[in-house]
Amino acid sequence: MSRLLWLLWLLLALPGRADCLSEGPLPGVNLAGAEFKATALPGRINVDFVYPSNETLDYFRGKGMRLLRLPVTWERLQPETGGALSPLHLGELQRLARYSALHDLCLLVDLHNFGKRQGLPLDQAPQAADALSDLWLRLAGALAEQQDHVALGLMNEPALIGRSQWVSLAGEVLTRLREAKVANLVVVSGGNWSGAHAWFSGSAAQPSNADLLAGWRDPLGRSVIELHQYADSDYSGTHNDCIDPQKMRTILRAAGEWGSQHGQRLLLGEFGVPASRGCLAVLDVMLAELTRAPWMGWAYWAGGPWWGSYPFSVQPSGDGQDKPQMAVLADYLAPAAGSQ
Repeated sequence: MSRLLWLLWLLLALPGRADCLSEGPLPGVNLAGAEFKATALPGRINVDFVYPSNETLDYFRGKGMRLLRLPVTWERLQPETGGALSPLHLGELQRLARYSALHDLCLLVDLHNFGKRQGLPLDQAPQAADALSDLWLRLAGALAEQQDHVALGLMNEPALIGRSQWVSLAGEVLTRLREAKVANLVVVSGGNWSGAHAWFSGSAAQPSNADLLAGWRDPLGRSVIELHQYADSDYSGTHNDCIDPQKMRTILRAAGEWGSQHGQRLLLGEFGVPASRGCLAVLDVMLAELTRAPWMGWAYWAGGPWWGSYPFSVQPSGDGQDKPQMAVLADYLAPAAGSQ
């Protein structure tokens, strides 16, 4: 799909149809902060962690971001396994869900726990499926009024458990959600670090994400497979170099062809680059590739008020100045009505 057709698709999708399963694409941003200083438990709001303000939400919505991926920490959201949700954190999520419903956005609640709880990998935890299902059932119930505008990100980068174990656990959680009549969009991360560059890598003991998720099925047809992809030489997102644009195109094209072959919708849930000329060229190639089916959306890493000098940040400066990456992103966004 050309950039012009992508933008036309966005514009046609906006009026009254911009929920989590709208017919148009879902471009967006990670609004990081609630998962910061995860070892400080329970932590102090606006000291150890922060939720995005309405001002931040208004900025990204005005730019045309329609997907708000919000990383959260399980131990803060649910202090005791199987227990009640924290009133503080639930209140913040309810505020963000109401904002999303009011403005026809999709709030993706991303459980940013890497396949563990309280330091214990889930494949070593007793009744892990019970525990993870309980969390999502409670949260889906608490946000039921905004169901169409809230997506459930079962687990970010479950690298501390094996890929096979993760896909089995995710399948059990999905089954329990659907049996309980939870109809939210469910976002299922690939195993390990979810990297598109390693999507086809596996072994007899641990099959690849491509093999394990090819047959993923949701009885409601309301799931999407999440991949991540950073552009530095080791794909970790921790360096300021970027690979050749054509190499990046090949990586994302292969993942997309896999999704089309197996009837899977895909979301690129994390990707980001520094503001060098070469890296911005790679960003443009990535965004162009993400206009092609079966990619249904993307979330740039990252926005949020506490990034400071972080080189990937697209949080505007204190005087409201856009970051250089936003100029590239803007070519693939349809600004909200009334925005400049």
